[in-house]
Amino acid sequence: MAVTSQFKSERLALRISLVGTMVMAGSDLVVGSLVNSNAILLDGVFSLLSMGMTGLSLYTAFLISKPDDDYFQFGYAHLEPLINVVNGVFILSACLFAFVQGLRTLFMGGREIALEFALAYTVFTTLFCFGIFFIERHIARVANSEIVRVDTQEWLVDGILSGTILVGFSVALILSFRGYAHLSPYVDPVLVTGMSLAASILPFKVLRRNFAEVLLVAPEDKYQESVEQLIKELCKKYKFQDYTCHLAKTGREYDLEINFLIHDEEKWSTRRQDRVRKIIWDKTRKLGMKTWLTVSFTMDKRWL
Repeated sequence: MAVTSQFKSERLALRISLVGTMVMAGSDLVVGSLVNSNAILLDGVFSLLSMGMTGLSLYTAFLISKPDDDYFQFGYAHLEPLINVVNGVFILSACLFAFVQGLRTLFMGGREIALEFALAYTVFTTLFCFGIFFIERHIARVANSEIVRVDTQEWLVDGILSGTILVGFSVALILSFRGYAHLSPYVDPVLVTGMSLAASILPFKVLRRNFAEVLLVAPEDKYQESVEQLIKELCKKYKFQDYTCHLAKTGREYDLEINFLIHDEEKWSTRRQDRVRKIIWDKTRKLGMKTWLTVSFTMDKRWL
């Protein structure tokens, strides 16, 4: 099997992400325990979840690059939104758990942490997360990969979380120097609660977009309008009496089914039908659509 350049780019990005996630998860859990910070531990939990999902995404990217076979006769593209939905559910669940734990610690009087060491560590993690985010974002744009794009959003979340922790610990240190040390224990649970709420926004967006693809909802993008415009032009040119069009997006592939109603079968030889199919196919390729195309012609309206 020939490995596509897109898969190579995806594999590179996801491998970088996997190594980075392993570093983050291990260091967060160790340092979080040492400095007694639930905020850093939460960041480590997010990294652990991300590590598992990145490994799964890497395997999914490999499957998507394979051609259809006897078991998956329509290919593997449908796995991409499904994995992204699972990914979103896991992250959202972690956010809910962290939110509850943050409130619980807050009402129990807060949590003392080793501020100086924690502050130095969060400077490193913030730079590390945003570094991988920018690398993956570049690869996602070049490869036009939804899997890498979703993984990039996870690194953005990690970077924002680390940056939030950094700001929070800086505030706690300033409070200690200004004579408000009794407020410092509340910083960590406030951070955990706020982080969990902020981090839940991106999973909601991922779930909304990918769950629609799992349900085969018509895509709301430029391709829908372009396809409709092309079909209307063909109907006017070839005087089709009616038509139906069904468009769905699954991962990086579009399923496009078009049925034309004709009135004179003698004028519609197989060669002429294929000419119309080629016009549609060329248009979808020009638009950058990877399409599973079905075009049929009928004289009976019930088959539309």
